Amino acid sequence: MLGTFHAVWTFDVADPSTWKQEAKDAIKVLQVRPGFVAASVFHNADMSERYLVKTDWVDVGSYRRALGSMEAKIGVWPFLANMRDEPTAFELLMDFNPDSEIEFESSVNGEVS
Repeated sequence: MLGTFHAVWTFDVADPSTWKQEAKDAIKVLQVRPGFVAASVFHNADMSERYLVKTDWVDVGSYRRALGSMEAKIGVWPFLANMRDEPTAFELLMDFNPDSEIEFESSVNGEVS
């Protein structure tokens, strides 16, 4: 069984009000794409300028197709142009809750957990 796929985009934001609207607009573009599961916006508790957007996807293919769409090139890529330059895409390999743990196979680079 494969795990879900997650994109984590980190930003240093000078104008939070404008940035939050831009984040909302970009997420709305992705929200209608096949394979989209959820998105969340976070604010760092220690660095007031640091924000993070996390999107969850069924698989890596749906994430890549969503970002490759014409709508994303117009409505998401300009927003992403201001994110910090660091790795952004992660797949779920292990999931824990109070009652269980689940391990997933990797679909990236042929790695198997």
